Amino acid sequence: MAKQTTDETIPAPNGQGHATERVPWLRRIVWLLAVAALLTTDLAAVPAIYQSDRFYRFQEIPGWALPVCWITTAALLVLAPRMGWRRIRDWLVPAAVLALAVLPVLPLMMIWAILGSSDSKPVVVAVSSDGRYDAVTHDLDAMIDTLCAVRLRERGGLFSRQTDVWTPRESEPCPKHVSFTGKDTISVIDARGRELTAHFDADRMEVAQLVQPTS
Repeated sequence: MAKQTTDETIPAPNGQGHATERVPWLRRIVWLLAVAALLTTDLAAVPAIYQSDRFYRFQEIPGWALPVCWITTAALLVLAPRMGWRRIRDWLVPAAVLALAVLPVLPLMMIWAILGSSDSKPVVVAVSSDGRYDAVTHDLDAMIDTLCAVRLRERGGLFSRQTDVWTPRESEPCPKHVSFTGKDTISVIDARGRELTAHFDADRMEVAQLVQPTS
C-alpha cells in the first residue's frame, strides 16, 4: 500500500498545469506585440521624415525615433531567451522579426544625415497680426557659399506647414527687415535695401504671387 502511494502521481491543482504551459506563450505574445509596435514606429517615421520639409515639426522625429528604436531593439534581443527562444533554431524567429523591424531605420538614418545638416536653426523674424503665421530666416548650404532664405510657417500643431518665400540669388547676409504688411502679404527688404513683396495663399500654404524688386 505504501509503495502504491509513493508511485502515484500527485495531480496538480486545478488549472495550474495549464497556467504553467501558458506562461511562455503569453510572454512570446507580449514580445511579438512589442516588436510590432517597433515596426510600426519605424514605418511611420520614414514617410514623416520625407515630409519634414513641408511639415516642419516632423524634423524633430529623428532626434527621438532613432535612439528609441535602437534601444528597444537591443532590449528585445536581450529578452528573447526569456521568451522561450533558447535553441539556435528557435532564434530564427526573433532574429527575422527584429531584422524586419530594424530595416526601415537604415534609410531613416540616411535621410536624417542629409536633412539634419542642410539647414541651420530657423530664427523667427516676424509674426502675423492674427498670430497664425511666422516668417523665419534660415541658412542654406550652397556648395561654396551660405545663403540666408526666408520661409513662411504656420503656427499650429504637428501638421503645421511651411513654404519658401525668398532665397537670394547671390551670397549675401540675411534681409534687413521682414514683416507682414497685410493678411496674406510679406515684405522682405534685402541687404541692399530692395523690397520684395510676396502674396501667399493661406489654404494651399504657397506663395501665389512674388513681386521682385525693379532694381
